[in-house]
Amino acid sequence: MGRRIKHTSRDVEELARLMLAEASGEGVQGMNMVGTVVANRVEADCSPDFKGLRNIKDAIYQTIPGTGIPHFEPVLNGSLYTQRPNEADLQRARNLLQGDREPRSRTNLWFFNPSPGKKYRAPCTETMPRSPMTKFDFSHKNHCFYVAVPGYCPEFYR
Repeated sequence: MGRRIKHTSRDVEELARLMLAEASGEGVQGMNMVGTVVANRVEADCSPDFKGLRNIKDAIYQTIPGTGIPHFEPVLNGSLYTQRPNEADLQRARNLLQGDREPRSRTNLWFFNPSPGKKYRAPCTETMPRSPMTKFDFSHKNHCFYVAVPGYCPEFYR
């Protein structure tokens, strides 16, 4: 269980669209893992990566500091805007925002797909690209999931 995140119906829809765009080919568990990481970022509220993310919209549209480049590929490539979540997708997003996180990714703050658009996954790296304070945790289908190195973001890892 995680903290409940205050949300609007628009937040629910945007999270559902991100989950679909990022991981629809990875089944319900894959989509829940992606959604959990996004919710974890709001819950973490730690510097420098996640300080000030007040809501799910802030987390979805967050950019890499100093670059203006979105953290999430579906925002960058526009696939976020083409998704049409059904009621089951919206309910999954609601559940995550109400604190029901996917247990496998409950401690993860990062994920990435090293082979976007491919039917295979390239090997996961020991650290998340452009994020040296991370450590590889596990992979699920096309995605690699990461946790913070010890001592980083203690507000989240208490």
